[in-house]
Amino acid sequence: MNMKVSCTIKRALLGTAALAAVAGLGACGGGGDDDVAVVTPPPTPPAARFEDQFGANFGISFRAVANSDPRDPAPGDIIPISFTTDPVNIP
Repeated sequence: MNMKVSCTIKRALLGTAALAAVAGLGACGGGGDDDVAVVTPPPTPPAARFEDQFGANFGISFRAVANSDPRDPAPGDIIPISFTTDPVNIP
């Protein structure tokens, strides 16, 4: 009879432990929370203008109105010409 009581107690403890594990792990599922934040990537910066690659203020002078006053070049406006680099493709 002592063995029968011990077996019943073990079954009851095992059942209680299994029920507690199922209830505890069921709470970890996160439920049905479908609120997903949509992250939009930042806009890509516009491409640099073609004429801006020829010197610091070359693009400003290039885009000036045809009848505007002439502008004196400043340091950095005109880049040195290198005959050893690859040529620039003009669109």
